[in-house]
Amino acid sequence: MDWQPDEQGLQQVLQLLKDSQSPNTATQRIVQDKLKQLNQFPDFNNYLIFVLTRLKSEDEPTRSLSGLILKNNVKAHYQSFPPPV
Repeated sequence: MDWQPDEQGLQQVLQLLKDSQSPNTATQRIVQDKLKQLNQFPDFNNYLIFVLTRLKSEDEPTRSLSGLILKNNVKAHYQSFPPPV
């Protein structure tokens, strides 16, 4: 069975991705803090993969940003990923 996101969690991740596109410095700080918190959850990368690969209806910048964050997470934390990832 394929991994399926929690709808509320998915909406939070999508909102975070959209907020991260804001030029406002205060918003960017909030986004960075939330990203640090979300990176503590093993499923966060699954949400990013889901947005990147399954949500074709989302705008390109949002999906691209999901891929960029995923790439950075893999680069920074691949040693600590759980085995199913």
